[in-house]
Amino acid sequence: MKAYILITGSEFTMGLKQEKNSLFIAKELFKRGVELTGISVVPDDLYKVQFFLKIGLDKSDFIIVSGGMGPTADDVTREAVSEAIGVPLIFDENWLKKIKQTLKEQKREVTDSIKKMAKIPYGAKLIQNPVGKAAGFVKVLDDVRKAVIAVPGVPSEMKPMVLKALEMLGLKEKKQLIHLFRTFGKPEAEIDNILSDIDEVVFNSSPKGVDIFVTDKNELFLENKVKVIRERLGEIVYTEEEKEMEEVIGDVLRKRKKTISTAESSTGGLISSRIVNVSGSSEYFMGSVVSYSNDVKINLLGVSRKDIESYGAVSEPVARQMADGVRKLLKTDIAVSDTGIAGPTGETPEKPLGLHYVGYSDGKSIEVHRVVFKGDRNDVRVAVSQYALNLVRLNLR
Repeated sequence: MKAYILITGSEFTMGLKQEKNSLFIAKELFKRGVELTGISVVPDDLYKVQFFLKIGLDKSDFIIVSGGMGPTADDVTREAVSEAIGVPLIFDENWLKKIKQTLKEQKREVTDSIKKMAKIPYGAKLIQNPVGKAAGFVKVLDDVRKAVIAVPGVPSEMKPMVLKALEMLGLKEKKQLIHLFRTFGKPEAEIDNILSDIDEVVFNSSPKGVDIFVTDKNELFLENKVKVIRERLGEIVYTEEEKEMEEVIGDVLRKRKKTISTAESSTGGLISSRIVNVSGSSEYFMGSVVSYSNDVKINLLGVSRKDIESYGAVSEPVARQMADGVRKLLKTDIAVSDTGIAGPTGETPEKPLGLHYVGYSDGKSIEVHRVVFKGDRNDVRVAVSQYALNLVRLNLR
């Protein structure tokens, strides 16, 4: 079976927002053994949505449209589907009643624009929205044995509705099994060489490392692949779940009842921001000093002015003193620091762009790592934050 994904939203085609819904939908299709023939992202334009609807239906057995199901004038997915397949829109009376009841409880007016969220093509099956007011639908085109699935673009609404729609089409069984390894510490090319004899492995590189997706249709074969990969990659695997590094170290810090602080320069607070992304991080995260200027490094963290003058702010002695200084200042069990040149300016013949020193202190020992990351300024900052968090993980393992 083949499918096509159509994402609507001018915010995506104008570069104002990153589109992520297709990632979830594509993965769910892959799990069910559905071949994806294409993904299109189009603006909120009636004729463009119609055009790509027809392309998607021509290439596939069914198309999933995400977005354009709200109450505003630029939400045109319903109308586009109606005109593309030649089927009029009608109100689903039960859903309309539910919308009216919700608005009554909220003491809001029932306008025509809101009522249109209860419209679906004649003969379509309603997909109830567990969170919002916009109904989704599955419309099977009996004459050509194809189907259109339409759901809202809000991820919290889209995800359960897509799963329900696939179930309605009889795509319940997951024919493809997937296992995830999230790694940090080796480049993709090196990992590819290590795993060259293992089939059905897909890599995805980012400043946070390399994610490895291992697939197979047979559970026993997949388990064997996972075991081999786990043994070969060892400690560069930081999780086999869909977790971020900050969640992994948060679990360890909580279990071991350890506290942490950060002293940041180049990352500008990104390390601490990632740590507090995790709910409950107040149990182990005490605070951070963003010491972007040398005066803050000297006056708050106790970094030697002489060392800064002798070695520069981007140096091993400064990173060492930053890590130990913030640990003592905030009275934590461990601390990490960073100082570096994120770019695109600031390099010297001795200190290239992307050079960073990442420090770690736990009261017993202090270590500093010299690393160089190339690329966009913000990508470099993300990579440094990942390195710092990974350093915590390795020391707590």
